[in-house]
Amino acid sequence: MNKRLKAAMIRFMQKRYTDQEVNNRWNTIENQYEKWLLEEGDLGGKKNWMSSNMLLCYLMCVFYDGIDRRLSQEEFLEIFYDAMGSTLKMLRHFDMNKLQKKKWLMHAANKYVKHYEKQTNEKRGGEWGNTWKIRANPDARETGIAYVLDSCPLYEFAMKHDYMDVLPFMCASDHLVAKAFHAHLIRHKTLSDGDDACEYWYVGDQGGVALSDTGSK
Repeated sequence: MNKRLKAAMIRFMQKRYTDQEVNNRWNTIENQYEKWLLEEGDLGGKKNWMSSNMLLCYLMCVFYDGIDRRLSQEEFLEIFYDAMGSTLKMLRHFDMNKLQKKKWLMHAANKYVKHYEKQTNEKRGGEWGNTWKIRANPDARETGIAYVLDSCPLYEFAMKHDYMDVLPFMCASDHLVAKAFHAHLIRHKTLSDGDDACEYWYVGDQGGVALSDTGSK
């Protein structure tokens, strides 16, 4: 379990409940989290670099239940920033506007995503369970980092267990992360919004491509 997120969630609950109620609610949250982890799996654990997103999803969903599903997107992002603030501040040292000018670096990044695509094709349905089905830069973008998710275990979990109302909150955090390293996420499709895929195209936030983008989800 992510310790920083746990601490942020407890701090949030302390604003609403007594210490005893916080303890009782958190015990229920932990027990349900362990249950989801056991029943739904960890998508390969540390061998799968995106699996931590699934674990965060489990925790976020049981927390949502643990506070009686009384949570707005703004409150979710407040908790997210409380937990990830130090990481987001560290990301500010990286500037996507400068990084994307280094063609060798963007090539290496997209090549890494391509390697991950190969891994998921090999391990999906096996030791990585229903991990993401990904296509690396299918539209041959010449700048930034691009990929498409044709399936998402977070979406499948949310559909299966009735968490579709909170799933968009998690999607929204992608924009918060992008902003931290001076990037803009161009994404006009998300599974959580009823589309057939999730699009990801990270570009520098000061370039023409980013400044002309409208309607990203």
